[in-house]
Amino acid sequence: MARYQNDIQVSKKVDEAVSEVEQYLVSEGFKKNEQTGVWKKGLGLMLGPQFLQVEPRQDGVHLEAWIKFALLPGVYLGEMGIDGAFAVIPKRKLKKRVQAIEEMLK
Repeated sequence: MARYQNDIQVSKKVDEAVSEVEQYLVSEGFKKNEQTGVWKKGLGLMLGPQFLQVEPRQDGVHLEAWIKFALLPGVYLGEMGIDGAFAVIPKRKLKKRVQAIEEMLK
């Protein structure tokens, strides 16, 4: 299943919107990879690690979310979006975070 993607138009300044989202992600325990700009939570010990990418665009924000299926910590077999029955628990957690971010940006 493909990763979740959404382009969200924001009414406030794009930089302010991205900053709010980043503060939220830090409060949720995500860590940003400065090289790739991807936010990650989890190591894949019990649940697949969660990933979010937030990119500023001209009139809004591009949001991507996915979970990687971990065979072992740091050994990933593939990625999944936030919908579907397989790995429903980590998907549900990430989907709630995505919905909170989308509400924040409206």
